[in-house]
Amino acid sequence: MRRLLDYLFKFSAGLAAFFLVAIALLILAQSLGRLIGIAVHDANELAGFCLAAGTFLALGPALRAGTHIRVMIVLSHLRGGLRRVIESITLLAATFLGGYFAWWMTVLAEESFSYGDTSPGVLAFPLWIPQAAMAFGLIVFTVGMIEALVDTVVGRKPAFALGEANELNE
Repeated sequence: MRRLLDYLFKFSAGLAAFFLVAIALLILAQSLGRLIGIAVHDANELAGFCLAAGTFLALGPALRAGTHIRVMIVLSHLRGGLRRVIESITLLAATFLGGYFAWWMTVLAEESFSYGDTSPGVLAFPLWIPQAAMAFGLIVFTVGMIEALVDTVVGRKPAFALGEANELNE
């Protein structure tokens, strides 16, 4: 199961990287286009869609790597079973919220697809594409939260704990 999750998070991180490269290429094309007198229509809008997709697709891999910002004011003072209980409660709440947002983003993407919603720009880009990427990113994030919750409840250190420990030592 861990190997399958590793592939899921690597795939999501790869897609996020693809969208970041797409942003760079769109902005580069727009800049070069200005120099030679060619208009690159809706490059800013498409870069915005890529930013949204890339950001949401990176949520799960960032969580697992321990690079999310976690406020440890209370947890840093707790030890043992009490810490595990409090951390389990917060992970349960975060899992619920992640699942809730993933559900509604999936509904939004499906509705945009069924209604044929497009962006208002010159290209009339289908809105379900960036929305589906955002939904997938939220689903992967929720899976990461579930993994961390299960690890915490059974007494294992969550995957993000190693990344946080490395971050504190730097």
